[in-house]
Amino acid sequence: MLSHKSKIYLAITVILVAVILLVVGLVNIFSGSESEQSEQIPEQNVEQELVARHPLSGLPLDDKDFSCLPISIMIENAADVLPQKGLAAADVIYESLAEGNITRLLAIYDSTNNVDKIGPVRSARPYFMDWAQEYGGIYMHVGGSPQALKALEDYDLIDVDQIGAGEVYFWRDQNLNAPHNVFTSNSNWLRAAEIRGDEYYCRVGGIGVWNFIDLPLKIKADFYIPEEIRVDFSSDLYQVDWKYNPNLKAYQRWQGGDKYIYDTGDQVLAQNVIVQLANTKVIDDLGRRQIDTQTGGQAYIFNAYGLQIVDWKVENGRTRFYLSENHGEEQGQEAGLVPGKSWVEIIPSEENISYK
Repeated sequence: MLSHKSKIYLAITVILVAVILLVVGLVNIFSGSESEQSEQIPEQNVEQELVARHPLSGLPLDDKDFSCLPISIMIENAADVLPQKGLAAADVIYESLAEGNITRLLAIYDSTNNVDKIGPVRSARPYFMDWAQEYGGIYMHVGGSPQALKALEDYDLIDVDQIGAGEVYFWRDQNLNAPHNVFTSNSNWLRAAEIRGDEYYCRVGGIGVWNFIDLPLKIKADFYIPEEIRVDFSSDLYQVDWKYNPNLKAYQRWQGGDKYIYDTGDQVLAQNVIVQLANTKVIDDLGRRQIDTQTGGQAYIFNAYGLQIVDWKVENGRTRFYLSENHGEEQGQEAGLVPGKSWVEIIPSEENISYK
């Protein structure tokens, strides 16, 4: 029979063993849950990376095999032809000065859209051709400057020029005066696409879309979102104002002090307004311009994520935007764009932009 002292030692031993087993069990439980979490996190990241996005707008797609032909069209922006036809269907729009201190537009469309009338279509300029080249596909225009026409064969684009063999892909509205009466449509660009087959089609992720990030349900209070942006291209007629609408989480456009509207009657809005500085010089007596689209420089991105001051660079034939030194430790990260419509304003200097 065990002595009283032995019984005490035995009890202590049993208690110690029980405590050790309990501790080991708890360690296994917590380490197991941590390993499960560490396995789940990469899966969530992979799922995020595999979101199929539209090559032009960045909007999420259900069809990961989606493809479209980018259609770049030169659109007039003279104050007396507004509103243009079909501009609402464009995913990306570039605006820059042409001669006469009038801005001109390059509208980028998805070939799968149905657009009955687009225009007035106007003439080509080399810098607009550079931006069209970033997307590839079809480039539609009515003639061009001598510099543009001379350089066209050097671009990897399906050139559709209304002056010449491409006339069949356009028509003139006889109720309007030339040269402000040339129009086209999606049925015409689809006919033109048959020239080269599908080698120019862009697929999901195929043309290196910008860094589109879906907005959270609630915008952070510390995001600095300027309420108004002014882009002063030249005269009052081409003074562009963008005003932020918090309900739409987008900027609405004014030009020359008036609401800038689509032919649908809706006011133009953009989820992203990109103001890009590029070296510019006048090269002839007619006021034609040469714009440096390749060297890089500073840009401002305005959207619901707030103002992002960025450096733009051309990489692999595509303009990318990286956070500048103003963003501290985030410098060098690719700027975030909101899925939707993007409007790119090209200006010669910081004197042409203000915001508050």
